[in-house]
Amino acid sequence: MRLIVGCLLVGLASSVSAETWICEHADQEREQLTFTVNDENSVAWEHARLGTMDPLLKVVNSDSILTMATQRVAIMYSRFFHLDKFSGRMGETTFRTATLRRLAEGDPELNWDMVTTVWQCALQSESES
Repeated sequence: MRLIVGCLLVGLASSVSAETWICEHADQEREQLTFTVNDENSVAWEHARLGTMDPLLKVVNSDSILTMATQRVAIMYSRFFHLDKFSGRMGETTFRTATLRRLAEGDPELNWDMVTTVWQCALQSESES
């Protein structure tokens, strides 16, 4: 009996500590992103059109910021998400191989809008009200 009650309490504690962020982009052609943060070292996330994505590594999770990154080193790109929890603004930085090469070469035509995308996010409980 104690084991069952203990398991229920652990399950309840993990569901209470999870926070879900729903992120929208000003460009309506960009699909919504949803991030679910729990007590593990990873963050589950979902793309509205593509579905569930590979979990992200939780780098920082404090009262004010959440920083996440791709866990696997991909040949095509690596991504970082930095969410300001107070304002709900999130910067998504995607480093593609070609962009890193242009950065290393000091390309004057490099536009940071090619690298960073700004999203507006809200906690799921706040977005439902």
